[in-house]
Amino acid sequence: MIVVAVSIDQGRDEKVKKLVKSYVGRRNLTFINLLDPRSEVAMQYGVRGVPMTYFINSQGIIVAYASGYRKWDSKEGRTMFEQLLSEQ
Repeated sequence: MIVVAVSIDQGRDEKVKKLVKSYVGRRNLTFINLLDPRSEVAMQYGVRGVPMTYFINSQGIIVAYASGYRKWDSKEGRTMFEQLLSEQ
């Protein structure tokens, strides 16, 4: 499984890069974080709100998604991850 975050923050390139880098650092995030300031990827995936989470299998097919904040480290979140991983 690979986790990738995509930021749709807009503004001057350097300012957005600093903003995202600061957020990633404060949260100690270790997964890939990409920038989409023109929301091109967001439009392709039909993002209607943030945060939006997509689970994409190894064939590139969206197998699940969630709109809005989720507590992924909860019992329910772990159960969902285990279920998705078992379907791979």
